[in-house]
Amino acid sequence: MNTRRKFFQQAGASAAMGSALFSLKMTAGAASGESFTDHKALVCLFLLGGNDSFNMLVPTDPTAYGEYTTVRGGLYDSTSNPTGLALNSTGELLPISDAAQPYSSGFGIHHKLPILQTLYNAGNCAFVSNVGTLIEPTTLAQYQAKSTALPVGLFSHADEQVHWQTVVPQIRGTSPKGWAGRMADCLTQANLNSTVGMNISVSGNNTMQVGPASIPYITDPSGVVLLKTKYNETASITNAVDSILAQQYGNLYQTKLATSNRSAIDTAAAFSNAISPYDFSTDFSTTQTGKKLRNVAELLAAKDNLSMNRQVFFVSRGGWDHHNEVINAQENLFTEVNEAITDFWNKLVELGIQNDVVLFTATDFGRTLTSNGRGSDHAWGGNAFVIGGDVAGGKIYGEYPVLASGGPLDVGRARLLPTTSIDEYCAEMASWFGVPPAELSTVFPNIGNFLDPFSTPHPLGILG
Repeated sequence: MNTRRKFFQQAGASAAMGSALFSLKMTAGAASGESFTDHKALVCLFLLGGNDSFNMLVPTDPTAYGEYTTVRGGLYDSTSNPTGLALNSTGELLPISDAAQPYSSGFGIHHKLPILQTLYNAGNCAFVSNVGTLIEPTTLAQYQAKSTALPVGLFSHADEQVHWQTVVPQIRGTSPKGWAGRMADCLTQANLNSTVGMNISVSGNNTMQVGPASIPYITDPSGVVLLKTKYNETASITNAVDSILAQQYGNLYQTKLATSNRSAIDTAAAFSNAISPYDFSTDFSTTQTGKKLRNVAELLAAKDNLSMNRQVFFVSRGGWDHHNEVINAQENLFTEVNEAITDFWNKLVELGIQNDVVLFTATDFGRTLTSNGRGSDHAWGGNAFVIGGDVAGGKIYGEYPVLASGGPLDVGRARLLPTTSIDEYCAEMASWFGVPPAELSTVFPNIGNFLDPFSTPHPLGILG
């Protein structure tokens, strides 16, 4: 329950979404194909601040591991080498393998992420290596000569966070809208009987889920935001609110506001009723990430009540900008993420929907492999992971790079030029989700620079 101001800040967005998306459905739905009969959901876990992901996935091949420890300034030791950023291959890395990668003798996952090792070995988790923002394929020579288009605001938090969410890194700001928003606009045949749009955020406003016509429904792990005067006070106040919103106004803007408010109130009530049978609070950790993924699990369980066969969830966790400290701070965050993902996966299996849900990570950028004496700084390419029953797991997709300082992808200060674009990474999810090849260039305007979406709708092969 909340104040009118806070209620309409959060729930009011759903009303505007409802009318705009309904209009789009009416005009484009007939041409957008048959309605979906199955259920699929994407969960974006955005690690805000820039995860130091080359300590999340580390080569244990002797040569590559030697390059890793050298470029990271040696093994971290709080007493003898506090500026070193490397993890010890004995005890701090959980072993996995991928014979297709150059370092076939092995890799290690950060020891605070055992759920990833378990799911990787079971074939339900995959890594994507050295992925980042690109406008077109770029070599180190082209980067150095400035002979190819590069993302604007490269290495900037604000710019790169938006680029990951718009997948249009040649434009600064949010004008291209988000790729999940554009996807919702394309898939107008989804969720035709639902009052809630395809995109749902449990982490507030974001760019990824805003499209030209659609915006996300924003909810909160603590519960659906309802208007206090409508649902928690006297009948006279309720009647007064209803009367005000039911009036016929002569001014177009007053009429639109009343209609939007009416829709926001009704949508929030329907949303609350739909998820009320599901309370998984005792099944999840009470950390930030645990509460948010619990909320996502409850909304997944309520998919039939909400009449939703396609859902996209945005979950963010801040705190990954480790300029001053990496080792201990990252351990704490990985512990939280590990607990939350473990609870989430267990709940998916319990509900029998693990094959219908894909969780994938995103972050601002990778970080410098070199130490700044206190931590690591902004860089470019990094590693991500994807989890789901439909994932062709047990593999590392993309090209795991040479980590040595001055290597073939080092653009300076051991910042790595990405070899897999976010277009390829996100298109993998979009194609699995149901975006037809003809619409991939609408969702990802630069996709044609990297592949033919008609012949290669699954560019990495993780989900198809």
